[in-house]
Amino acid sequence: MPDQLIDSKVLSGTRRGSGLLGLVVVLIAWGAILFSFRTQVRMVLDAWDTLPSHEHGYVVLVVVAYLLWSKLPVLRGEYCCPSWKGFAALVLTGFLAMLGELVSVAAVVQFAIVLMMISAVWAVTGDEIFRRVLGPLFFLLFAVPFGQEILPVLMNWTADATVVALRHSGVPVYQEGRNFVIPSGQWSVVEACGGIRYLLTSVFIGAVFAYLTYTQWRKRILFMLWAIVMPLIANWIRAYVIVMVAHKTANEWGLGLSHIALGWVIFGVSIFASFAIGARWRDPVPEHAPSSHGVQAPMPVLMGATLLAAAIPFGWHMVVQVLQAPDSSDTPSLRLESLASLPQGESADDAIRPHFPGARVVHQATYTYQGQPVDVFVAYYRNQTQGTELINIQNQLEPTKKWGWSISTQPPNDSPNVPNVRLEGFVKKGVHAAVYHFYWVNGMTTTSDFTSKILEALSRLRGRGDDAAAVAITAYSPDSVEAARVRTAAFANEHIAGILADLERTATADRK
Repeated sequence: MPDQLIDSKVLSGTRRGSGLLGLVVVLIAWGAILFSFRTQVRMVLDAWDTLPSHEHGYVVLVVVAYLLWSKLPVLRGEYCCPSWKGFAALVLTGFLAMLGELVSVAAVVQFAIVLMMISAVWAVTGDEIFRRVLGPLFFLLFAVPFGQEILPVLMNWTADATVVALRHSGVPVYQEGRNFVIPSGQWSVVEACGGIRYLLTSVFIGAVFAYLTYTQWRKRILFMLWAIVMPLIANWIRAYVIVMVAHKTANEWGLGLSHIALGWVIFGVSIFASFAIGARWRDPVPEHAPSSHGVQAPMPVLMGATLLAAAIPFGWHMVVQVLQAPDSSDTPSLRLESLASLPQGESADDAIRPHFPGARVVHQATYTYQGQPVDVFVAYYRNQTQGTELINIQNQLEPTKKWGWSISTQPPNDSPNVPNVRLEGFVKKGVHAAVYHFYWVNGMTTTSDFTSKILEALSRLRGRGDDAAAVAITAYSPDSVEAARVRTAAFANEHIAGILADLERTATADRK
């Protein structure tokens, strides 16, 4: 009996000590991961500070810390025992981060960093502890700044939904893309009206609520689907109510601060109503008894596992440094000889000027075509690294935000001389601009950010480097976006083939 009592006390003390020890080894592994990919971590922090749609990043860390803290009573009864399956996951996620850095896809690297952090917990603490904390750790994925790519789609949906609701309310509407006119005034759906902030916030809050409220995956999935649909509907209602209030009050209400306040009131009511209804189907909190099996790993084994977990991400990061090894002196000699015969005109002060700060060389000029100005912009890239890559959140077609974004679509293409392009329509003080833009990656073209990265990876694997370019052609019209598009399309039909030949010549000449 005395021996059993002593063994019980020793066992209890070992288990209590293993909780603190587990925390220490996890923090060591996390520190190594964050330090190895510190450039990407800095980009995440910058996004939290500069992008309104991702201001909740710091809240994510607080929520994860609280959820992990709430698990401490359960974790005190678990042992730390390194897992080879966790190390396998750490190696694979590190490989994913390496690929993302190799082709300069920040989102892939940042998601991989979070997955490495989760895998490191699994690797150094073992299967049982990892199973207990997987839920809270999952929310770290929401710290990654993603989702901005769908903003144009959300803006289009908001404009269309608002116009449909206005017409059903008996208000006559003339719509042109994201701009529409009603008898009391002109409206435009800008980036702040797209609802991306509502959507990302709702998905995060909804995920936390579903995790804390339900244990059945069916209920969690259903609530998460509602957390996606609800902010979209709420944003459409917000846009419609604002326009109707302004219309009914001769534009005395619904503008300025009341515009913003009304939006958050509608969103807040929608969120709390969803919580109130969802809570009616709450699942009982399950009892988690400590596992009765497992052995605490000896200190040398645990520290060795920790050092190995810290070395793996650092090793993958060093592989990237070796494979990239850019030559900063290798500046492409870009010459658009196919446009040399066109007369160049004066660029208007308020013309659209794309901003691609990481390009190695930029060609930006205004040509006179059929008696009208046409702007041609080419940003050429080589030896791309983070911050100086073709696909980057800092790259913008219209950086001043002084032009209203009216349309974003894939225009019809009946010419074999023109690859698939993307049309962006803008309007400013009665002048409409139509921008045809696409990416060129070592002889291949695409309008997709994702596809361009795949093409870049394939080009690197084939030993052809990572030469790539962004091409934008802009024409203007005082009549409509369609009139401007017709002029842009005519210029593209006549000259894009030559521009593509110039880009190919630039790449091949420098490779010789």
